[in-house]
Amino acid sequence: MVGGSSQLDALADVRRPDPPRLQPDQPTHYRTFRNTERQIVNRTLHFLDESGFYWGPLPVDQAHTMLAAEPVGTFLVRDSTQANHLFSLSVRADKGPVSMRILFDKEHFWFNNACFDCIVKLLEYCVDSTKIKPFMFDCNISVVFCKPLRKQPIPKLQQLCRRSIIRHYGVERVRRLHLVTRLQTYIEEFPFKM
Repeated sequence: MVGGSSQLDALADVRRPDPPRLQPDQPTHYRTFRNTERQIVNRTLHFLDESGFYWGPLPVDQAHTMLAAEPVGTFLVRDSTQANHLFSLSVRADKGPVSMRILFDKEHFWFNNACFDCIVKLLEYCVDSTKIKPFMFDCNISVVFCKPLRKQPIPKLQQLCRRSIIRHYGVERVRRLHLVTRLQTYIEEFPFKM
């Protein structure tokens, strides 16, 4: 092979760029979750997205501005800006809007000494409990939870029907109603009365 080796030698001398280094994912302030915790957080995020009252990365001052015009007891869920919490709860109290963090620990969401494996269950508990007696927080702030502030103020008819079915029958009895699969699936996407 005439000239073949010099061509190969020339190719060997050509510097190829190093393969691009993989950059670590963007830093996050959330800790790494174990498998069960990840499932709980993912399920909760799904339910929060379905709820209409999860506002994502809404700044606290904007949440307070929105709630200032609402009746006492109106609340919303948003992402926490504090590194060791996932979510914050903003609610319209007597003295104006306040925000509180929801703790996620031991596979449960904690708020005011109550814990559940889903924030929506926790909020249903808050609504039911404060009908009887308001929660008291720092500086004697009295807080009640009445209704969520949804992104879409007028819900779809299907959503209203789903809430009504859950309120009337409860989640466990709905599963025994022998509904068509499509309707049963829709109800289970957000099986809460709120």
